[in-house]
Amino acid sequence: MKETKPNCTKLHGAAGFTLLELCIVVFIMVLMLGIAAFSFQGMDGEQTMRRPASELQALAKEAIRRAGLYEQPQIIVFDKTGFVMRYRSDADFDPKTETRQEWEHVVKVPERMHILIKHWDSTRWLPAAGERWIISAGGFCEQLQVRFELGESFLQMEFDPLSGSAKDESMRIADS
Repeated sequence: MKETKPNCTKLHGAAGFTLLELCIVVFIMVLMLGIAAFSFQGMDGEQTMRRPASELQALAKEAIRRAGLYEQPQIIVFDKTGFVMRYRSDADFDPKTETRQEWEHVVKVPERMHILIKHWDSTRWLPAAGERWIISAGGFCEQLQVRFELGESFLQMEFDPLSGSAKDESMRIADS
């Protein structure tokens, strides 16, 4: 009886990657890096929009707190460069001269940013420059919306008249 050997062929050189496989991997990596870079670019735009918006919200809350604490209206004034709240501290009161030390919190917005305001009875956005918010202990006398625009991007906030916090917010960050 004759012994038969199985017909086995050995494959040589099957341990590497083809050029096509390497190109596909490199393409996927470049695509992922591009998406990540684009995402971080949007985050920078969002941060630029959020900084003055959060400052205004903090000032509005502080104005309501101070108006109730000192029983005096507080005022936030807008101009082309941003907004300011002038306030005082009773700790700085000098009873001999009856003068109070005045302080102010100034917020400057980026040069190309525009601040717009819409009052509760209006359908139009108007420039905030020259606007004065007079805030009493009970809060704002009306519901206000503020819009920060920078090119095609915007951040829009609706303020709660009693607390001074943003109760509604919408944002659009345009592609650079």
